[in-house]
Parts: sequence; C-alpha cells; structure tokens
Amino acid sequence: MSIDHIIPRFVLKGYALNPSAEAKEQEIRILNRKTQNISVKKIKEAYAIEDFNSKQTERLLCEEYETKVARIFQRINKRAEDNENHVVLSNDEYKLLFRFFVIMWRRNDIHIDKSRILLKDIHNSMRVILGDNLQKMLKPEYRDLDINQLMEEELNKHMKDLYDKIIDQTDENDPTVKKTILHYKPIIIYNKSNINFTLHNTYGTTIYMVKQGTMPNDIDIPFRIIEPISNKLCFSLMLTSEKVSLEEKVYKIEIKIIEDDNDIKEHFIEEYITGQATSFVVDGTNAEIVKAKISAEK
Repeated sequence: MSIDHIIPRFVLKGYALNPSAEAKEQEIRILNRKTQNISVKKIKEAYAIEDFNSKQTERLLCEEYETKVARIFQRINKRAEDNENHVVLSNDEYKLLFRFFVIMWRRNDIHIDKSRILLKDIHNSMRVILGDNLQKMLKPEYRDLDINQLMEEELNKHMKDLYDKIIDQTDENDPTVKKTILHYKPIIIYNKSNINFTLHNTYGTTIYMVKQGTMPNDIDIPFRIIEPISNKLCFSLMLTSEKVSLEEKVYKIEIKIIEDDNDIKEHFIEEYITGQATSFVVDGTNAEIVKAKISAEK
C-alpha cells in the first residue's frame, strides 16, 4: 500500500507554516471550500490518497517529473532570492516544465469526481426512461447490487489504467503540451507583497476573458495561465501573438517583482481561485481573501 500525493510534496513544502522544521513535521493550513473550515495537516499526509496510482505511474511521476522539476523550482527560488532578473532553462528543462503543467492537470482526482457525476447522471436518466425495467436488464449477478456501489467499483477498477495511459503518453509531442509551449510565454512572478500566494487542489488556473456572469466555452482561449511554485513565486503564462520556437537551445525567463498588495490580491489570488477547486492552502495573510472570494461566487 502506498500513499500517493495529488499535489507533490516539493510543491506543498513551498507553503509550509514551519519551513525550517524537519520534512516529516512540516505543516500546511487547508481551507475547505464547502464548509470554509480551516484545518492543519502535515505535508506528508496532505492531498494524498492510498494507492491512487499504479507503481508504474508513481515511479514515472517521481523520477521523470517531481525530482527534476523540484530542482528547477529550487534554482528559480535561489535566483529570485539573489535578486536576479531572470532564470535560464535548457530546451529539455523548458519542455519538461510545460509537460509538468499538463501532467498536473491530468493527474488530479478532479477527473474521477467528474466521472462519478457523469455516471450518476447517466444512471438517473436511464431510470427515468426505463423505470423498474432498468434493474431487470442487468446481468443476474448485478441485479441485487446497489447501482452506485457497482459504478464506484467499476470506476476504481479502471482508474489506474486510465492514469497509466494518459500520464505515460504526455510527452513533448503531446498536442496540449506543444500548443501551450507555442502560444504562451512564461514570466516568473516574485511576490514581495504582504500577502502570500494560495494554492488549490487542481494546481494551475486558466483565466479567460469572457463577459461577466458567463462561463468560457469550447472555442474560448485562456489569455493567462497561473502555475504555482511556492507562496512567494509562480509562473504567469501569457498568450502571445508570436509563436515561441520549440528549437531554442536555452530559454530566458524573466523574474518580475510585485510588491503591491492589491495587485497580488486581484490578479494572483482572486483570479487564481477557480470554481473547480474544492480546497485551498492558506495562511494568515490570505485566508480571509480566499473566503471572501468563494463566498461571493455562491
């Protein structure tokens, strides 16, 4: 039995309440969106699910992504703290970073929750159409089982196969990875305000320009994407009219300092909060901002 983190521990450590403590003792505060209660959890247990991934996928995530991306994040943090105005990544590192962003969206348990809702909606629709005949149409071995329990068992049975496939196939030729590299230029935001960044359980946030009160549709394109690094650093990927080359030997990414509290609050906390997120990593500088934003969206 393994404990698999939906949000990698190296990311969570960037939000630790006690960063100088031993790794096994480091903690974060988590705000539940539905109840707005805040709990303190050790990082080793936070955003973790027993046997969520297969051993194959967990090894791939650790060796190919988490270890290598953690080194990139550490370098970015060091450059920012040393007051440097940029960081240079190799071609391989740059493409790895974008694969990591896509992987972080695809590895999340939000997709399993969406599948549960979809299956229940299908079942409810069939019950309306078929009534009592629905149960009779099932194979004899399934007729006495609770349909919700059956769907949950089938979902769990195939979940690991699904994640094995989509994570293994996310390489630099993946259409989503290539499209993001080509059309978005990253800058690193170094937050020197009095308000720390938050983090939610779906990790990255795509920001669309749509009319107030409307939701983005399939043809809308995000003009900005926020990808967290720590409570003081994040990537801001901006839609660019000029395609970014896939063949550069190195990529120079600007580090931009923002000190204004209102700028951080509006553009990197309130705009980062997405309706799909169900929990947020918070602290004393941002918890009330997050609460106010999610309350206003109800």
